[in-house]
Amino acid sequence: MKRYTTVTMGPTQGKLETVNAVAVLAEATGRTIAETGTTTWRPMYAPFTLGALAGRVPEPVRHSPMQSWHERHHGVPLVAGQWIRPEHYGDPAAEVRAVRTGVGLIDVTPIGKLDLRGPDVATLLNHLYVNKWSKLEVGRVRYGVMCADDGVVFDDGVTGRLGAEHYLMSTTSSGAAGVWEWVEDQLQTAHPEWQVHVTPVTTAYASMNLAGPRSRELLARLTDVDLDPDAFGYMGVRTGTVAGIADCVLWRIGFTGELSYEIHVPASYGLHVWERVMEAGQDLGITAFGVEAQRILRLEKGHFIVGQDTDGLSQGYTAGLGGLIKLDKDDFIGKPELVWQAERGGYPVLVGIQPEDGQVVPAEAAQILRPDGRIAGRITSSRMS
Repeated sequence: MKRYTTVTMGPTQGKLETVNAVAVLAEATGRTIAETGTTTWRPMYAPFTLGALAGRVPEPVRHSPMQSWHERHHGVPLVAGQWIRPEHYGDPAAEVRAVRTGVGLIDVTPIGKLDLRGPDVATLLNHLYVNKWSKLEVGRVRYGVMCADDGVVFDDGVTGRLGAEHYLMSTTSSGAAGVWEWVEDQLQTAHPEWQVHVTPVTTAYASMNLAGPRSRELLARLTDVDLDPDAFGYMGVRTGTVAGIADCVLWRIGFTGELSYEIHVPASYGLHVWERVMEAGQDLGITAFGVEAQRILRLEKGHFIVGQDTDGLSQGYTAGLGGLIKLDKDDFIGKPELVWQAERGGYPVLVGIQPEDGQVVPAEAAQILRPDGRIAGRITSSRMS
């Protein structure tokens, strides 16, 4: 029966039709299903990918140009995707206090970076992000959030305008490759008429964030960029020399809630600039801080992390982005779903909460219960402040 009907030889390889086939054969021969039995099972018994036949696929491991410094100074390694990053250097709480009271330096090289050039970059940004980009001036930076077609938050970051037709986009560390593919997909399939050239430059730059109330004082010792607040205000971007290295990009932004500067330098000079900054800040008590301290700092500030404070159901308004989403602009990715969400209402919203007992730190992913036991929400991020 099997040979002449080819039953079990189709795409499902018997997973759906075997029992039915055996039942038909049993009825035709006057036996029970158990008496009839199955045909001889041969490997593979379960579906598998062709890649499994090729064996183990080595995953690339990425380190920033400053990795040797982190190792010499006892940075505890953290696996973040393909990247190895310092989680802390022994005492995350002390690192937090150093940033709040003085100055700290963190390696943020894994942040995704895309170089965008062409006359239609602003049009592309308006299409990708939920907020408006047409009036971004040269030398200014804007924060933006991307949503997928279903209105679910896809990625966030800042984009700065370096010239009339030159922009630098940053993405989350984990989203760098995905955003690049997303941008290219829009340019190659949805809007091939737009004149935009995209170059991924994540590993072309070593990136660091100098944060704390004394960060301006320290950076002024090392750069030719005018750091006066009137000349280089919040959400600004400049290019210049840092620690003797030309063609560096400075953003006046930060994830910590403190005065801070994000510095992008040509990758081959990353270690040199890092060491110069640390050396120049010794009298100011400069401290290197890791990812754990940054997570505490950002949570105290109220910054969310895509993929941790959001999930595959977190549409724009659920992520607390109502003030950022501009439904009055032309069509953009995710707009129809966001319009529907806004009209529907009744959606959960990401908010900051603080326990009545300040010593209680609820576990991440813990459920929040109403008095009657019904689930009201969940904890996405929590730390001791």
